[in-house]
Amino acid sequence: MKPECELCRKPEEQELSSILGKEMTGDLLYKLFNPDAQSREKKSESQLLEELIRQCKNQCMEESLGAEAESQLWHWMRSHDSRWLKEYVLQRKAKEKAWQQLLEKIKKGEIQPSDLQAEQLIQHFLNQILEALNKEGWIELKPPKDWPYQNVLALYPEFTEKSEKIIAEKVLEEVFLNLKKHQDKGPHEIEETGWGSMPSSTLREFDEFQHSYDMLDIQETLIRTAVRDPVNMRIAEDDLKIRVPLHEAKSTNALLVDVSYSMRGNKFRGGIAAALAFREILQRDYKEDKLHVVAYNQRPQLLSYGQIVKLRPYGYTDIGQVIDFATELLSREEGNKNIFLITDGEPTAACHGDETPEESALRAAYMAGKADIRLNIIILDRRPELRRFCEKMARLNGTSTITYVDDPLNLKEFIIKFFVQFKKTGQQIKRCRSS
Repeated sequence: MKPECELCRKPEEQELSSILGKEMTGDLLYKLFNPDAQSREKKSESQLLEELIRQCKNQCMEESLGAEAESQLWHWMRSHDSRWLKEYVLQRKAKEKAWQQLLEKIKKGEIQPSDLQAEQLIQHFLNQILEALNKEGWIELKPPKDWPYQNVLALYPEFTEKSEKIIAEKVLEEVFLNLKKHQDKGPHEIEETGWGSMPSSTLREFDEFQHSYDMLDIQETLIRTAVRDPVNMRIAEDDLKIRVPLHEAKSTNALLVDVSYSMRGNKFRGGIAAALAFREILQRDYKEDKLHVVAYNQRPQLLSYGQIVKLRPYGYTDIGQVIDFATELLSREEGNKNIFLITDGEPTAACHGDETPEESALRAAYMAGKADIRLNIIILDRRPELRRFCEKMARLNGTSTITYVDDPLNLKEFIIKFFVQFKKTGQQIKRCRSS
């Protein structure tokens, strides 16, 4: 049989990510993951989107629904006294038509994705965006638990392993932007010890927050300058290249994120964002270091890739069990071993029947110290009772820090600055506070 002519073949529908590009697709995913994320400063196209929807709505009003469909619609409205239904149908059809026209304008180059804001797109075309992202496998649309209407799909996005990577990149990007804006915020070192380091084969663009000038690779910097300005050889900031040091003391870290029910809201989102940022920066810049991300409530769960963005807060808090779990993980490793414990309250559960929740946590902190594992406690509540309890754990551990983070959404910045400062200087921070 003769194959179908290329010109006659129906073109395949183009995916949303290929139309909008990786940058905008990432912005959409991150805005869905963290609605409070700051929008980039871009040209506002909100008025354009609203006008596009308005024009499509007028077109839909002129189009006939069909005699039978219109008769059924008006019959339903008269019997239920719901005058809003026709407006709802028109608005939905208008948005669908406007969305398709917007994509066509982007394909033709009449509108650039870089001129749009993810927040505005989600505000005007939430359903269309969710359906497109679901089709590409970035999210899964599932009804919430105990959803009573089996024939109605509630647009509830669950992020997939495919989307976790791009969300983590956006989280880390926001971390560095925020740290550059507020360089006086975060941990402050009081007592330090250090050790030497040797250069690695990893080259990076110079970043004033992450790097110091003694890390500059002069040869690579001059090569870039020569390519850009071969006559005058004037070094520009964009020419600067650093060689990431390979510290003699590598670290293995366990980030313990409280996902009990009391963490719901910003505390939960802050903890998840911190885990994503911590894992991403190690994969990108500190491949010699290791990180175990553990979610805990009444039981610990070691998270693999794709599982962080799927977490939901529920259950009680068993701090003793999760510290024991982390101690067992880290005791198999060599070098510096650190536990970062994130919590908003005292323990409310214990897996050992002969111990109270407090006794279990205090014993676990002591045993971690005996195994030469440093316990860094990060609390998200100012209650004096929680502070006193954490101080007991710190004393028993022996080499512990206690930090209070006022805004849980800043937790990712604190974690990253703490770790980067440690790796940047090769110094062990003895005690810190968040300001």
